[in-house]
Amino acid sequence: MAAPRIARSLEQVRSMAPAHSAVTLGVFDGVHLGHREVMKALLRARKLPGIDQCHLVTLDPHPLVVTHSKMVPPMLTTIEERIALLSRYDLDGILVLKFDEHLAGMNYREFLDRYLIRPFNMKHLVLGYDCYFGRNREGSPERLQREAPKLGFSVNVIPAFESGDEIISSTRIRNALIEGHLDTANDLLGHPYMLSGRVVEGNGKGRELGFPTANLSIDDPYKLWPPRGVYAVRVESENRLFDGMMNIGRAPTMKALPEEAREAEVHLFDFEGDLYGKFLFVYCCACLRKEKEFASPVELKRQLERDRDEATRRLGSGEAGRDCRAGVPKGEERGRGGKGGRP
Repeated sequence: MAAPRIARSLEQVRSMAPAHSAVTLGVFDGVHLGHREVMKALLRARKLPGIDQCHLVTLDPHPLVVTHSKMVPPMLTTIEERIALLSRYDLDGILVLKFDEHLAGMNYREFLDRYLIRPFNMKHLVLGYDCYFGRNREGSPERLQREAPKLGFSVNVIPAFESGDEIISSTRIRNALIEGHLDTANDLLGHPYMLSGRVVEGNGKGRELGFPTANLSIDDPYKLWPPRGVYAVRVESENRLFDGMMNIGRAPTMKALPEEAREAEVHLFDFEGDLYGKFLFVYCCACLRKEKEFASPVELKRQLERDRDEATRRLGSGEAGRDCRAGVPKGEERGRGGKGGRP
């Protein structure tokens, strides 16, 4: 399965020369199980008469950044993480559409024509039940269903997807993470929660203890960090996966950073090499313990050895939950089948 082409402008979309397409639109923060239902419907649309390709449009930043900046929620995914997760689906292309004041004030019919119908040759639109677009959210799923036949395309509105009698939503997952329920959040996501960033130089304290760490620079101010603690993780670097553990917090024993400070330090098991400057995706598979201060570096090292053993056990046994590369279930989503398939 070839990776989808990524576009950040309409000119780049046109260079893809889209055929008659099925398209979906949204923020897709977290790319969770509810979004997966939208993706399933989108990819099934490739089998409809006259549909040759499937494309996705994701808005960045979150529209609230522009329209109601004081109401912006902490985000489950940065745009890099979102693209990485969405790219696991068998899409032809992904458009990252910059959301700004001009877009916020645009009539929904103009938005439809300029960003969906014409550039993608859109013949079918898949929307989540809560997807509204256009000025004052006037482009509702119900309105689109009424007006689409006159505009030359069909619409499929995907209902809410529930787990435990509650709708799966980005808000529900955020709350689970903030409250320290990583297992619940991962189950609702359908994949382990992700952090990502470029490795920057640290102070070398971990190496002195025999646990060298990669210090992540996480620049997105809206990114939701998991609570302070030690996590069993899998780390992706240049398409290679490594087991490891990560500390999130202020490193009270070795650094004693200010109370409000936080860092993400990742130790990879059985790794030799230089990670400085490389971009890492870190999958939080299980929380091992809360961060705490130790009386001495020696005590800290003993605890890190226990943490390493526990992380190795949980990652190796499957007890840590979903595989770190989960996110697309095996089956129709991963391959095309039928007409129009890629080799």
